[in-house]
Amino acid sequence: MAKVISFLNGKGGVGKTTTSINVATAIAKRGAKVIVVDTDPQSSIGNWYNEDKCLFDVADAGSEKEVYSVRKTLKSYDYIIIDGAAAISAISAAAVMVSDVVLIPVTPSPLDFAACGAIIAVIEARQELQPIKARFVITKKVNTAKMLSVLKASIEDTGIPALRTGTTQRQSYIKTMMDGGTVFDTDDSNAKGEIDVLTNDILELCQ
Repeated sequence: MAKVISFLNGKGGVGKTTTSINVATAIAKRGAKVIVVDTDPQSSIGNWYNEDKCLFDVADAGSEKEVYSVRKTLKSYDYIIIDGAAAISAISAAAVMVSDVVLIPVTPSPLDFAACGAIIAVIEARQELQPIKARFVITKKVNTAKMLSVLKASIEDTGIPALRTGTTQRQSYIKTMMDGGTVFDTDDSNAKGEIDVLTNDILELCQ
């Protein structure tokens, strides 16, 4: 049965799509059949997608019903990755309900963390019905930034752990989103290493 992984946060610009496509690529490179489901009305993944470069498939889900049916309609895949829109809606709630793992990308910014409240509430509601694995993923880290330690403390207060690995602020992430590739198409070995370790942690959660 396919494993469903969602990247959700009600704030735009936190790295949901960037992390989704790079993790999807890392999983596909290991021989799995992967599809990324784009729930963004602006089709951020659809605009990025380059069939010649991409190692995974892409589908759109523009309604709550389509998200609820992903396990049935996409059952031929090993991994279904849902890229959440920049707003918490019925679609986001549906993604939480169908997922095995929910990841909350967040940057070291008070505004970004504040926006997590809505998705945390949905996760807590799901936990009442059926346990789900949820983790924060710290993105765009600047390791010397004071805000990073503040963010880690705030995450700890939620009761939802953070993955040990996140992503740092790197030009290769930005450039590849514009060029239609991933960090695996670049010479940035540090970015590739980040994504590989992050993917290891995510796949471990899927077990």
